[in-house]
Amino acid sequence: MKRILSILLFLIATLSLSAQDKLVFVASIEGDIDLGLAPFVRRVISDAEKAGADAIIFRINTFGGRVDAATQIKDAILESKVVTIGFVDKRAISAGSLIALSCQKVAMVQGSSMGATTVVDQTGEKQAEKYQSYMRSEMRSTAERNGRRTDVAEAMVDERVVIEGLVDSTQLVTLTAAEALKYGMADTVVNSLQEVLKAFGLEGAKIV
Repeated sequence: MKRILSILLFLIATLSLSAQDKLVFVASIEGDIDLGLAPFVRRVISDAEKAGADAIIFRINTFGGRVDAATQIKDAILESKVVTIGFVDKRAISAGSLIALSCQKVAMVQGSSMGATTVVDQTGEKQAEKYQSYMRSEMRSTAERNGRRTDVAEAMVDERVVIEGLVDSTQLVTLTAAEALKYGMADTVVNSLQEVLKAFGLEGAKIV
C-alpha cells in the first residue's frame, strides 16, 4: 500500500512539474496587416525558439491589409520550429485568414469569423485575375500544408468555387466559428485564452 501511495505521489509531482515547465508565447496580430508586422512576428518566433517554448499563440483580430506583408508573416509561421496556434479572437478577414491558416492549429472564439480573402485595392475594388490567382494559390498551398480543405480555402478568395452545403457560385466564403470547425478549417471553438491552452494540452504553462 505504501509503495502504491509513493508511486501516486511521484506521478502527481511529475505531472505538476511538467505543467510548470511548459512555456507559451502569446503575440497579438491586430489592426491593419502591414510590413511593420512581419519583423515583429519573426522576432516572436525567434525568441520562442531560443527559449525552447512549447507553443506560440497568435491572437488574431484583423480585417486584413497588405498581401505582401501577410505572405511574409505566413512564411515565417510555416517555418517556425515551435508549434503555432492561431487564436481567432473576433475576426480573421482577408489577409488575416491566410495568417490564421498558416498556423498548425486554429482555435476560434464563438461568434468570430474567418474568410473573405479576395484581393482588393485601397478603395475596396476587386483586383485583376492575376492577383486573385496568386491569392488562391497562397490559400490553397497553406491549407494543404496544414492538412486543411483546399477547396474551402480557395472559396474564401473566389466566389466561383462551390462548397456543397455552404455556398453557391455567387457567394464568397466567410466562415463562422461553428462552420470553420465543421469544415475542418479550425480545430476547436473556445471562449478564452485559457480554453485555448486547455484544448491543446498547455494548461498551467508560463505565458510570455
